[in-house]
This record gives sequence, structure tokens and C-alpha cells, in this order.
Amino acid sequence: MKLMRIGVFTATLALAAVATSAQDLQFGAHGGLNLPLGDLDKAVDGRLGFTFGGHVGLYYGNGHELRPRVDYTHFPGGWTPTGSGLFGKNTISAWGLGADYLYYTELRPQGFYLTMGLGFQGWTVDPSASASTHKTALSLAAGAGFRFNRSLSFEGRFMTGQFQSTNGQANALQLLASLRF
Repeated sequence: MKLMRIGVFTATLALAAVATSAQDLQFGAHGGLNLPLGDLDKAVDGRLGFTFGGHVGLYYGNGHELRPRVDYTHFPGGWTPTGSGLFGKNTISAWGLGADYLYYTELRPQGFYLTMGLGFQGWTVDPSASASTHKTALSLAAGAGFRFNRSLSFEGRFMTGQFQSTNGQANALQLLASLRF
């Protein structure tokens, strides 16, 4: 437990140091839809999910930005009729903490950008037939977006992680809108 506190303290200091060297700092919120793929698609029977969260945009000039973020992802459960009555479907959700690197092709914080991200997610799978399971794992993201002005952008990205120990690759396409203040 003490080692975890030291790690959080060190990460906070590192983020503060990185933030002070940024040319521009903006807070924002993002949200959107998740289209599940592979194992995740099978686990949620192809149902769409949603993501929302907050972030800090740290622009360093010449098209480079770092975006620390916190996310919540949710794939709601559902009910489907079977031969023996109603059977519940999986509800899968995750809290995530990560950072994305953005590169603006116009070398200013507007227009088309590419993004790559690394995160840490805590997944919960809540099936109706048995007890909930929890899994924490690294996640990766890559995509592209377009920032219209200082406040509004849209982004599409591929996200991958692991939501179960076996047969649990959490792949999804995310379509996000972002507002900055």
C-alpha cells in the first residue's frame, strides 16, 4: 500500500512538471459510442456501449500535445428471450486512467491530428448467471481526429485491452466528441 502511495505521488509530481512546461493548458470533457469487436463483441452480444470522461490538454507547440485522461466505459446488459424464459446478458464496464499523445498535422492545435495512447483500466464483468469478475490491465489506443476550433473536436480510435484472464480481449472502435473549456 505504501508503494502505491509513493507511485501516485511520483506520478502527480511528474504530471505537474510536464504541465508547467506546456504553452497552453485546457480542461475538457469527452464522450461517445463504443462499437465492440472480437471477444468483447461476443460477451455483450454486439450491443453498443458508451464512454465518457475528462481530460487535460497540454499543448507544447509545433503540433505536439499530451492529453492525460480519465474514462468510464460501459456496455449495458440486456434481456433476450430463450426457450426456458428470460436470461440476462453480461454488463461490462471499466474505469480507465491514461494519457494520449496527439500530433496536429498543421503544427498548431487545430485541424487534423493523429493520436496514440496508453492507459490502465479496471474492468468489471457482471453476468447474470454467476458472480462478477474484475480484471485490471493495460490498454492501448490509436486513432485520428479533427479539431474544429479551440473548443470542439471529433475523434475515432481503436482501443484494445483485456477484460478477462482468458478469452477476454477488449477491442472496440470509439467515436468521440470532445469539448474543451
